[in-house]
Amino acid sequence: MSKASEPIESLYHSVYESLEKLQSQVHDLDEKLDPKDPADIEKLERTQFALQLSKDVLENFVASGKSMTINYDKRSVTIEVSK
Repeated sequence: MSKASEPIESLYHSVYESLEKLQSQVHDLDEKLDPKDPADIEKLERTQFALQLSKDVLENFVASGKSMTINYDKRSVTIEVSK
């Protein structure tokens, strides 16, 4: 596989860094909330999961006709890409 052009490579890294920054914000907020409301816990967990899944998909793109399963502590996600 060839290396992406500089503008695309720059965009990729910018998106990845943005996801990491958002994950850090979620983590910081999670540590500050106490006592925790169940609705707050659920939204933080969903947000953290969505951000991690986004990073994992960005890092491990699945080619057409293939599938990928990503395993996490409490769940797993299978992505199938149609042709």
